[in-house]
Amino acid sequence: MMDIGTIVTLVMAAIAALAGGFWLKAKGKLTQLKNVIKEGADVVLVAVDAVGDDKLDADEIAAIKKEAKEAVAAFKALIGRV
Repeated sequence: MMDIGTIVTLVMAAIAALAGGFWLKAKGKLTQLKNVIKEGADVVLVAVDAVGDDKLDADEIAAIKKEAKEAVAAFKALIGRV
């Protein structure tokens, strides 16, 4: 028969294992959220730089499209639609 100390230890180990699993999942989502924010900021920075001279050329439009695609891909990864 198990004593109370062994039972408490087993329960605490199970709780720790579950908490560790939840933390790993949350950490992954937080990393993905950070990537979404970074990619969104990149879109804004490229767009601001592009319109800074009051005209857009083909290279600037391509750079904005590239950054926007990366932001969409990061958002899809966050919501699980990759």
